[in-house]
Amino acid sequence: MFYRVARLIPALAGVFMVMGSATAADAGDVATGKLVYERYCMSCHGEEGNGQGEAAEYMSIKPRDYRQGTYKWRSTPSGSLPLDSDLEHTLLNGLYATYMPTWKVLDDRSRRDVLAYIKTFSSRFATEKPQDAIVIPPDPGYSDASVKRGGAVYQKYNCSQCHGAGGQGDGPSAHELKDDWGNALVPYDLTKGHVKCGDKSTDIYRVFMAGLSGTPMPTFADSLSPADAWDLVHFIQSLSPGYAKNFAGSVASAAGEHQ
Repeated sequence: MFYRVARLIPALAGVFMVMGSATAADAGDVATGKLVYERYCMSCHGEEGNGQGEAAEYMSIKPRDYRQGTYKWRSTPSGSLPLDSDLEHTLLNGLYATYMPTWKVLDDRSRRDVLAYIKTFSSRFATEKPQDAIVIPPDPGYSDASVKRGGAVYQKYNCSQCHGAGGQGDGPSAHELKDDWGNALVPYDLTKGHVKCGDKSTDIYRVFMAGLSGTPMPTFADSLSPADAWDLVHFIQSLSPGYAKNFAGSVASAAGEHQ
């Protein structure tokens, strides 16, 4: 009996070592991530992660300075660190209308590694935990009535001050805005047909509730009700060329199917 147990212990130890290695691997390898970063990210974000790579001076929208641990695209509340899945989302999707491209060319292993390395630029990741993701209620559905209510919400919260009356990013304050690092920042043109942090209705809702850290875009989590937020989402969608037309066409098509 003792002999069998003695033989079993090394085998179990080997299993636990493999399990431990897999867990560590899932978190990403910093050393390997540095190599990925130097190849794909450093020319924009800089050797020190300060957003001052050799290409940065030629960019009108400056690369993110990673040292503060603040990120535009988050599923977490304002002021919180992002989740790893948030950082990976940006790698996979990029940020529309910026110089941040999609990095789908990187495999899962490389993405985890480079994210592990990027997180070393900010001490926050070593001392803080990200908050839970914001809960997004179901979209009640796009409608003309919701768009009309959303237009009123747009005016109530003075969104036109930055984004302009027609959502073209030409409001009275548009040329005065700066990011947290002092770089000039033009409000987003909501009529482009795409939204910077994602075109899904939930992506737009998330921006209202989370804000865009490092930019003048605040969170409205404490003042905007879910119902008003969804109406505002639908108003923003109505500003995109063809959205309302496509919606009307889909409604007509659905009505025809039920006749």
